[in-house]
Amino acid sequence: MKNSVIASKEVVFRGLAGDVIWKSDVSILTNTAKIYSRKDCDVVFLRKGAFMGAFNDREEFYLVDTAKQGFLSKLFHGEPTSDDCEIFYINRLAQLENKWGTPNRIDIYDKDYDMHTSVGANGSYKFSINSSMKLLSKIQGAAGSLSQDNVREFFRSELNMEIRNAVANVFYKNKYGLKDIATITTFEKNIAGDMKDILVPIFEDYGVSLDKFFISQFTYDDDFLVQMKEIKKTTILNKMKFDAEKEERKESKENFKLVTDAAERLQKSTPNKEVHIIHEQNGFKFCNECGHKNPANAKYCSSCGSKL
Repeated sequence: MKNSVIASKEVVFRGLAGDVIWKSDVSILTNTAKIYSRKDCDVVFLRKGAFMGAFNDREEFYLVDTAKQGFLSKLFHGEPTSDDCEIFYINRLAQLENKWGTPNRIDIYDKDYDMHTSVGANGSYKFSINSSMKLLSKIQGAAGSLSQDNVREFFRSELNMEIRNAVANVFYKNKYGLKDIATITTFEKNIAGDMKDILVPIFEDYGVSLDKFFISQFTYDDDFLVQMKEIKKTTILNKMKFDAEKEERKESKENFKLVTDAAERLQKSTPNKEVHIIHEQNGFKFCNECGHKNPANAKYCSSCGSKL
């Protein structure tokens, strides 16, 4: 194999600007080979699938010196050439953004309303590479170069279910019910923060850092929205009825107080006489004893039976 293929004396990045991982076509190296790094890239060396070493440099096209080549000696073991080599350039500063959506809707049951529904969600997240070797071991396999689109597609298919589970965990942890779901847009930011806390260690296992996580919207099934509108309508009507009755009770109480205050003043002015006051207002009589509103022609209170 070594005799049939010419060993390379240099390795240079020849990939595309959008490549997150670029695999060199060089597979045989001489022990005097010069390796050129690329700005903001990690250069990773494998031989027969085993990790041999890596380096990076912020100077573009930096020529590797003797000190840097020290770890490369493991590739040769005293031989002039080394075959079965794999060399990867990994862009460690690539800023990637993905859209996400729950692949399966989340079932919700609210015992207070005794209702079932399901919830979906979608949004986006931004991530960057923090461990080239982890990322390489997770997504590279036998593939060659990977563009940003390739990497985004990998994470979209690999992690969408994890995101769906994170949504379910947040709902379960916070015990969100249907009333909360109906107004959930008011605290989407808090939910996104809770989901990010769950997802950070999962992303780190792939060698990437989850920098930002956003929720665009929650979606509900149509039956649930119809039921919630009916519940809201009933709630509003009940509240209006309660407020009207409350106002009527308040008015009766205030009128009763006016009557009793007048009776007390009159009793003080004529202490030796028993005084009965008939308070008439807008065609009604108010009972001196309980304050109940009676028709103007009533002789006895319809509530307590006292004589008017």
